[in-house]
Amino acid sequence: MVQISVLFLGPAKNLADAETVLLEVAEGSTVADLRSVLSERYSKLSRALPTIRFAVNQDFASDDTVLHGGDNVALIPPVSGGEAENTILVDLVTDPIPAQRVRDFVMGDPLLGGIVTFEGATRRDVDPEHGAILRLDYEAYESMTRQQLERLAGEAKKRWSAGRVAIIHRLGGIPPGEVALMIAVACGHRAEAFEACRWLIDTIKKEVPIWKKDIFEDGYVRWVQPEQTS
Repeated sequence: MVQISVLFLGPAKNLADAETVLLEVAEGSTVADLRSVLSERYSKLSRALPTIRFAVNQDFASDDTVLHGGDNVALIPPVSGGEAENTILVDLVTDPIPAQRVRDFVMGDPLLGGIVTFEGATRRDVDPEHGAILRLDYEAYESMTRQQLERLAGEAKKRWSAGRVAIIHRLGGIPPGEVALMIAVACGHRAEAFEACRWLIDTIKKEVPIWKKDIFEDGYVRWVQPEQTS
């Protein structure tokens, strides 16, 4: 076992009814493991955990970050664009998308019987001149991208009476076969959830400032042009 210090910030402090605690976790535990520990220990905090980012020693950390003895871990709730009920989850990540975090966020409300999730993975392609694609690189105007994703999630909530909407997009280099975008929508009925999810997929591709380029075996780089829609 190793001992870490956990700091609760903003609304997380009220939900946990604590400001700082010392916790013992198993050696080799990750941030994802810590989420599970905190969810079991603090019932009021558990529902908000999918929207909370974790910082380890003052650096934002992904769910697969390994914790070590003496680490200082801060729980950082959304600071802008979020709703009081935490019904929208938007994030940009450079590590693999935390799919279980997304699923946990949209599950559990007995009034939301239609839950649809979409995972868009990068495709493998072979060019006769340049060989196979090694990876796709995604770039974004991050501050604007976050605002746009939050706006679209809010619009989907209103148009289809969605109770919860989650959108997470991965940036950086992504090998073929790995998920680049995950969307989850929870509505009262499945038809609305399917429609909202489909609309979000199409609208994100057309309106959100995210670009991608193909990197081939021989080093050739090709920017991917957006699809033309009528």
